[in-house]
Amino acid sequence: MAADNKRNIRLGIFVIAGTILLIAALYLIGSKQNLFGNSFRLKAKFYNVGGLMQGNNVRFAGIDVGTVEWVKIENDTSVLVSLLLDKDVQKFLRKNAVATVGTDGLMGNKLVNINSTGEMAPQVQDGDEIRSRRPVEMDEMVRTLDVTNENIKVITSNLRDITNKFRSKNNLWNLLLDTVVAENVKSAIVNLRLMSNNGILITGDLKDLAREIKSGKGSLGALIMDTTLSHNIKQTIVKLESFSDSAAVISGDLAEITRNLKNGKGTIGILLRDTMVIHNLNRSVLEIDTAANSFDENMDAVHSSWPFKKYYKSKKK
Repeated sequence: MAADNKRNIRLGIFVIAGTILLIAALYLIGSKQNLFGNSFRLKAKFYNVGGLMQGNNVRFAGIDVGTVEWVKIENDTSVLVSLLLDKDVQKFLRKNAVATVGTDGLMGNKLVNINSTGEMAPQVQDGDEIRSRRPVEMDEMVRTLDVTNENIKVITSNLRDITNKFRSKNNLWNLLLDTVVAENVKSAIVNLRLMSNNGILITGDLKDLAREIKSGKGSLGALIMDTTLSHNIKQTIVKLESFSDSAAVISGDLAEITRNLKNGKGTIGILLRDTMVIHNLNRSVLEIDTAANSFDENMDAVHSSWPFKKYYKSKKK
């Protein structure tokens, strides 16, 4: 009988201890999941949650402040997530806060990070929806890394080709190590230095020449700086302009005379252009020629006549 009582007492103690441990575990789990205590809810819409599930942690400023209550698909481009947060955090959250889906460590569970923008905004209220930012997807990162690896592969291949070219005989490295080329380069530099010195001397001479010209020295300086000469040149130019004007008037008059001659105006124009006058002149010349011939015949007849025959014979003697 006593042994049964001891057994029952031990069983009762074990049951009570188990119940206490179960209550403590439920409390701890509930406190982690915000099942007990004051809390409030926020919502956020994401394009892709990347495996976020109910019960995942929610962090604000790197501190766990709540859990994911549920995840629901709204449409093909939107996923609505409800966040259950501690009431004590509400006074630190603003309506312009941004929620992002991240990872706990490198390969840990998914979680929601809430970040403040630092700008002034009203405090969030229970049931508010905050903005979200599209997370960086692992597949996209892998694709980007794949492209980067391909580029690195091409760059490495090009560097290998360049290295092989440097190792060849006729390359830039051997050209740089060639002492003959180095001496030629030094000679070219010396020649360039001499050319620069000569250029400086020529520049100085040109400067002196320009100074002398500016001072009116020499023929060129006198020609450039002498005001009397410039005045004479101006007067000569004025006279040449007057002469050109007179020549223009004369050429205009000659053109007018030529035009009148072509049109048959004036005595010379009539003589040049009137065919009747020319015909009359020709006929007058012929008549004069005929009259001269008749006069010669008459004179010969006079010489032959007896009153003048003796006179002309004595004239010849």
